[in-house]
Amino acid sequence: MTSHCLECHKEIAWLVDRNRGFHAGSAIRSQKCSDCHPDHAGREFNLIKWPTGDLKTFDHASTGWPLDGGHVKPACADCHKVKYRAGPAAKLSARQGADVGWVGLERDCVTCHEDVHHGNLGVTCTKCHVTTSWKTINKSQFDHDKTKYPLRGKHAQVPCEKCHDFSKGKVGSNPPFAKCTDCHKDDHAGTATLAGRVVDCASCHTVDGWRPSTYTVALHRSAKYALEGKHEQVKCEECHVKHPPNVPPAQLGTAGVQMRPAFAQCTDCHADDHGGQLVRRTDKGACNACHTVKGFKPSTYTVAMHATLRLKLEGRHAEIECKACHGPQRPGLPALPSAQVLGHAGVALTLKEIDCASCHVDPHKGRFSAGPRVKAKGCLACHDLRTFRPSTADIAAHAQFGFELEGAHRATPCAACHREIQAVVGKRSSLVEGGGGIPVMRFEAKHGCADCHETPHGRQFATRKDGGKCDACHGVDTFSPATSFDHTRDASFSTKGAHEHVPCNQCHPRDPQGKTPNLLIYKPVSGKCESCHAKESK
Repeated sequence: MTSHCLECHKEIAWLVDRNRGFHAGSAIRSQKCSDCHPDHAGREFNLIKWPTGDLKTFDHASTGWPLDGGHVKPACADCHKVKYRAGPAAKLSARQGADVGWVGLERDCVTCHEDVHHGNLGVTCTKCHVTTSWKTINKSQFDHDKTKYPLRGKHAQVPCEKCHDFSKGKVGSNPPFAKCTDCHKDDHAGTATLAGRVVDCASCHTVDGWRPSTYTVALHRSAKYALEGKHEQVKCEECHVKHPPNVPPAQLGTAGVQMRPAFAQCTDCHADDHGGQLVRRTDKGACNACHTVKGFKPSTYTVAMHATLRLKLEGRHAEIECKACHGPQRPGLPALPSAQVLGHAGVALTLKEIDCASCHVDPHKGRFSAGPRVKAKGCLACHDLRTFRPSTADIAAHAQFGFELEGAHRATPCAACHREIQAVVGKRSSLVEGGGGIPVMRFEAKHGCADCHETPHGRQFATRKDGGKCDACHGVDTFSPATSFDHTRDASFSTKGAHEHVPCNQCHPRDPQGKTPNLLIYKPVSGKCESCHAKESK
């Protein structure tokens, strides 16, 4: 009879052919239809003999679909209603219009539940939901990439209900997402602007997290203050500080970050490391007058710029490092005031020392800085700024020292008269605290001939009125001949006539007892003719 049953109950045959439903189970297939369904016995006869004897204890898993989650609680009639029995099997059944029926239900969720997504997410609800509750999302199955807003970064960790309202009547609502502020509050209170317009969060942040900001140095160049030099390496938070003093919190937003710090002057961010030494300048000591954003060192203050100050840098001064004079370590020079006076940099920019003696030892012990020998140019009267030696004092300058250099004196080395120049010294420094080693050079040489030259005449002329001065007979070009001596004028014996051409040593013999080699006897010498011509007269 089984085959005859299936000829009428086409819905059962359709399910069995497709291995679906209770009758497709192997245990049921091996039985006859009459084992569970007695023959017809009127309209009120209960044709179904439930395996467990009661509908309420029927094992729904035997149909191939175990009931779990939210499907366990509803009564059988709640699901097996006419409106839900819309599958092909129901259309084949002869029992049309019955309130309750056991075939025709499909496993697709949308056959019983309203699709709030309108098919945009497919028909397999279990990829997003579980049977225990619609509000519980099956995160292991749900693919948010199929939506218009794929979840990336931190968004992938956000609970669904943070964005989707699962309250009654709003299940699966789609929140706006065109702008970050559709979900997120502007934590900068409208201060995050570009070109004067408030920008969306995505201009500076990514979904991976608020930090670090994606606002790059290159992007910063489009702002009112382009980042260059060392500023390119500065961390954002060092300028855009959180909760700066004297700024109302309401102006900063919940982030508390100052997005628009002052930048008109360097001191808006940087302290005056020079302790206000330059505030009297016309630029009030602006940092960019001497520094660039590439770094504080080296200073851009040039030798040419220094020429506008009280001390023009020339010669050796143009070559030494700035710190040699301006500190904070100044080897060989007096210590500078404390950093409390000079500022954090410890550099003295307004030095009072501009004269040579403030930095350099005076080897002349003040001989040329005061009194009758003072020079208008000071040290520069005899020295240049390249080196102390050799001195720049030339023959013309020597005339101003009370002794004009003439004749052979012009070719005489300075050290021949000024013996202190010959002093041998070791390591020396000309700086006032450089350890000394600079010999004293007072240049107090005497002017008399005998002070430098030994007389070859002994004391032969000591009785003369002039005391035997050398220049009475000799010039400064050479000792011999005695160009200033006139025998007729200056001696008691006239050499006019033939005597004019007689060599001196024919009348003035050498003194064999003299201490000086080749000493000629000038006095006493007889002026009588026979003293020289006695032999000739015989």
